[in-house]
Amino acid sequence: MEKGDVMASNYIKFYTFFDILSKHSDDKNMLSMKKILLMMEERTGDKIDRRTIYEYIKNLKELGYDISDYSENKRGYFLKQAVFSSNDTAKKFTDYRKQIKTDITIEFHNDLKPELISEFKENIDLIREADTTFLAVVHMVYDESAIGWILSFGSKAKVVEPPELKYAIKEEINKLNDIYS
Repeated sequence: MEKGDVMASNYIKFYTFFDILSKHSDDKNMLSMKKILLMMEERTGDKIDRRTIYEYIKNLKELGYDISDYSENKRGYFLKQAVFSSNDTAKKFTDYRKQIKTDITIEFHNDLKPELISEFKENIDLIREADTTFLAVVHMVYDESAIGWILSFGSKAKVVEPPELKYAIKEEINKLNDIYS
């Protein structure tokens, strides 16, 4: 880790693990522990111990999620399709994670400054300005729409933090590349 790098919080790591399982695994695409650890490091910037993953699995099971693991299928890990009742804790967690406001650090091209300041008002903090770009922290809900919003600026916006959002944007760009290749 470089001096000045910030480790992802345990909450972010737990959410990232849940996100990886929910988006990248099913009964046909099981994830090995090695793959999970690699994806976690890519998305959070931190090395994660396998014991931490075991703890996350235990926590998700306590929340009501059904996870198939290596001891059950001898192939890997995946989040089974969940059916939630209206007052289920797991459903509440899934709904809550869609509403979490977070700080997203983005480098924008200077022509976007008036539009962004007008749109975000008190939800944007300018960090530094350069000749052609400025760095800002945008306080917004990090969900699927955030990825689309950032991509709508094309090459005039570059996510700096959090690493898991950078990873999600790269994934989306790769999907677009596959479609248009």
